[in-house]
Parts: sequence; structure tokens; C-alpha cells
Amino acid sequence: MRLTSKVAAVMLVAMAGLVLSAPVSSAEWFADMFAGVSLTQSHDVTIHDPIVGQGVYKDTDFSTNAAYGMRVGRYFDSLPFLGLALDYFSFSPNIAPQGTQREGCMLVTGCGTFEGHTGRIDIQVRSISLDLMLRLPLFKTDKVPNGLVQPYLSLGAPMFITTVTPRTSLQFRNQHDETSVSVGGKGAAGVSVQIFSNLNLFGEYRFTHTNTNVDLESAVVRTASFDTTFNTHSLLMGLSARW
Repeated sequence: MRLTSKVAAVMLVAMAGLVLSAPVSSAEWFADMFAGVSLTQSHDVTIHDPIVGQGVYKDTDFSTNAAYGMRVGRYFDSLPFLGLALDYFSFSPNIAPQGTQREGCMLVTGCGTFEGHTGRIDIQVRSISLDLMLRLPLFKTDKVPNGLVQPYLSLGAPMFITTVTPRTSLQFRNQHDETSVSVGGKGAAGVSVQIFSNLNLFGEYRFTHTNTNVDLESAVVRTASFDTTFNTHSLLMGLSARW
């Protein structure tokens, strides 16, 4: 399915409203920007063509690529270890041309296990989530009551917007792409260190999980489904403004 920018904007505003609903005086606010690298675990890719047949490309490798995002949220004065955050995250687990084992029943080869080739398929994954933030303030002072060092955890159930674009695959047209929307899971752990009075430096590991299923137009003008799972490990560094 295609997701218009208007729909995405409405959902973003709705999530932001939950974070921004309380008075400023009742919270410590923060805004983060971060970037790093993401590694998606190998996984089976299923392509089902209603005429040619269904093939499962076993243990398909995904490329390691840059990842980036931003986050805005607040910690509560009454519960300084607890917070909420609106998180945006983007990564690209592309499929490079590769040979894999292909299992399934195809019109030409019949049923069994054969050598298959994926071609190049570009994938962009974007996520939006409302996260629960938990932190442990360490090395508190009178000037820094929330601690100079803050280990933290983040948990959420993001909405994933995944765009799949075939590039050099014989089965699909190069110019067509399709987008799917799914819900998955996310967990993160990191450490934030104050470097200036209102600025922190942080490092974060995050794990995200989601599935995607899109219908792509094949080279003979018919749709074929593309189905796989993304289990992604990301190492990120960023800056956090506090006020």
C-alpha cells in the first residue's frame, strides 16, 4: 500500500500530542539527534508469483548501512527516572545481488531446492514510535540533580513504513516500488553523559523487529508478493539538548 505524506503527518502530530500534553513546568525536556550503522540479520525472503510459483530464498543477506533519527520527549519531575519520547528512525537493509538456495515450486524447474539469484533490491525502513524511557541518574550534584551520567532504557512498538524498490531483478520492473505499513517492536539501551550545562553526548544500542509484505509488479505486468522479516541491530551516537 502507499502511504501519503498527509497520513504520516497526521499520525506524527497525534503521537506528538501525547508527549506535549503536560505543562512544561512538570517535566525535564530533551531533544536528540543521532546517527550510526545498522546490521540486519540474514533471513528468508519469500517471493510468490501467482503463475511462476513461490520461491523462498534462504538466508538472504541484507547490507550494512547508515542509520539516523531524532527523538523528542520529557522526563517527569515527580518520577525523574521515567519519561516519554516520540522517536523517528530510518535505516536501509538493502539486498545486494547474491546467490542463495531457493526452495519452492516453480513453473519451469518444478518443486525442490535450486540455486537462485536475488538481484539488487533497495529497501528503506522508517519507524515512528511513542517510547517509554527509563533512566538511572548517577553522580548527582546540586547543579545537576538528574546526574552527570545517565544509563537508560527505551521500549516501544513502532509503526514501520517500508518501501521496497527492485533495481536489477529479472522478475520485477526496475521503476516500480511499493510501500507497506506494519507494527513491530523496539528495545534500546544507552548511556548519556553531560558535556555542557544543557548538552549531553550519548551512545545507544537498539534492536528493532518487523515484518514486511508488499505486492510488486513483475516483469510481465502481474503482481508478486515480497515477504521477509527484519531483525536489526543498530549502534548509534548522538547529541541531546536538555532544558
